[in-house]
Amino acid sequence: MRLMRAGASLALLTLAFPRAGHAQIAVVVHPSNTIEGLSLDKLRRLFLGQARTFPAGGHARLGVLSSSAETFDRAALGLQPDIVRSRWMAMIFRGEATTIPAELTTADDVKRFVRDHPDAIAILPVAQLDASVKAIAIDGRRPSEAGYVIH
Repeated sequence: MRLMRAGASLALLTLAFPRAGHAQIAVVVHPSNTIEGLSLDKLRRLFLGQARTFPAGGHARLGVLSSSAETFDRAALGLQPDIVRSRWMAMIFRGEATTIPAELTTADDVKRFVRDHPDAIAILPVAQLDASVKAIAIDGRRPSEAGYVIH
């Protein structure tokens, strides 16, 4: 019984706090992009290929930092990374998409991608944010605020 309580306590702590080594992730766009935030549902729809435009109607070009993709897929999309990739491959096979989100190796690559593509939306560890990108709110919360959903 004591072991079960310890396991339940550990499970609650895992849900309440990010795991060590898993940096909080910001969703970023080009600084000139007028978008200030997205709903979690719209973010999911974009990164699962179910939507291709920002709420104002502009095309959204997707980028993912490889080292943060697993955390993002689980926390933001609610899916295992292999499921996300399989979904994109199936959409390409069916002709519903022409490419998967750009897979970027370093934080500098993400910043360059966003800088070079004003229609970009990408993920970046909060610790790597600078003036070259604009972090947007998800469900009304910014990465620095309590209750931000991606970590």
